[in-house]
Amino acid sequence: MNRRSPPWGAIEAFIVAARTGGFRDAAEKLGLSPSAFSRRIQALEEHIGVQLFDRSGPSPQLTAAGRRYLLRLEPGYQALRAATEWMAPDPAHRPLRVGISQSLAISWLLPRLHRFQTREPGIELILQTRSGDIDLLGGAADVGILFGDGQWRHLVSEPLMAVTAEVVCAERLAYDLPPPARIEDLPRHRLLEAVYPANQWRDWFHWAGQPSWSGQERLRFDSLQVLYEAAARGLGVALGVRPLVTPFLESGRLAVAFPGTWAIPGHYHIATAPGRRHDRAVRVFWQWLKEEAGLPENT
Repeated sequence: MNRRSPPWGAIEAFIVAARTGGFRDAAEKLGLSPSAFSRRIQALEEHIGVQLFDRSGPSPQLTAAGRRYLLRLEPGYQALRAATEWMAPDPAHRPLRVGISQSLAISWLLPRLHRFQTREPGIELILQTRSGDIDLLGGAADVGILFGDGQWRHLVSEPLMAVTAEVVCAERLAYDLPPPARIEDLPRHRLLEAVYPANQWRDWFHWAGQPSWSGQERLRFDSLQVLYEAAARGLGVALGVRPLVTPFLESGRLAVAFPGTWAIPGHYHIATAPGRRHDRAVRVFWQWLKEEAGLPENT
């Protein structure tokens, strides 16, 4: 029986971790969250059926099997990187790959993108939408829009826009929360919640000075667009994160259930690998994003 090769991302994670000596630094170098990085290592270990790292100490250490595996892998890894760099076209003549979450692309970037195409017809874009981490250092994208605190040591980044949240629901549910709506009315409704970022409802209750109702019915989603669609169909109440929820509010499919806006810790950032910051396409797109962050959507 033919055995499938392990995923390239898992192999790269293993090699970078072995070189770096720690999962956290290796995750930062690849632009991944620690949990996403650990999943790649675990997937590789499960694929080959061998433990590659000893995790019993303060930092992971290569096992004997891990050292043997690294010794066999590294020459091929280096050869693949060198061959890819040799074949890659001049950066000035290839498309600009933009890493962005699907939710942000649909709600914020796409309604604005025609202005960039009009202004810079010579720059071709490839939008790489995904729900997980954007691998900027590994070369999966040239520039990305990331959410976080901006403390990515191996990336160059700049804040793009703040993120706020409000409690939203379908208009027909809003009638069950007549003004003045009270937070105490929330237990009557199902809470719609995102898998990532986690615990937003818990944090919102804390911000509102209210205890969280642990026994309340919840429905979780790994896509905010699907979550808002569920809220618009009356399946429950949601935390509407701006700018992602803005199109639903402007179309009237969702309504704000309670007064009050919660400033979510963190910002959307523009980010890239240090070596790409001065590429013309990256510079132009970077500046355009900053300008667009200060404009309303329908201009």
